[in-house]
Amino acid sequence: MVRLTLIVPAVALLTGCTTARTAGVDPLLVRRVTADAAAQVKRCYRTPRVMGDAKRISTRLQVNYAADGSLLGVPTVIGQSGVTPSNQLFADDMAEAAIQSVMRCSPLRLPAELYRIGWNSFELTFSPSLRG
Repeated sequence: MVRLTLIVPAVALLTGCTTARTAGVDPLLVRRVTADAAAQVKRCYRTPRVMGDAKRISTRLQVNYAADGSLLGVPTVIGQSGVTPSNQLFADDMAEAAIQSVMRCSPLRLPAELYRIGWNSFELTFSPSLRG
């Protein structure tokens, strides 16, 4: 699994690509490809109409892709942070916005050789409050 952190709406990509699947892959390629993936998904993100504190909610998704870059199933929410009693009402809206952005941007266009070495499963984190 490749871990990406998307900072939406301004992408300041942080990558945690330290798995065995990046072994033997040029680190510059890893950075370029993760930045490309982040940019693709970012273009499809639509911030939901939420109030104040709700934009501090970060949503982490598990996303799986086929070798052609198409989605395999619906992205799954694996966690949220920044949820408080005052913004809890908006947590589902923030999760849905993240899911819809991934679905709108399918297929994900990555070099085919990366799918062959296991770059088909990603964790994506959407954090609208962390603008770059």
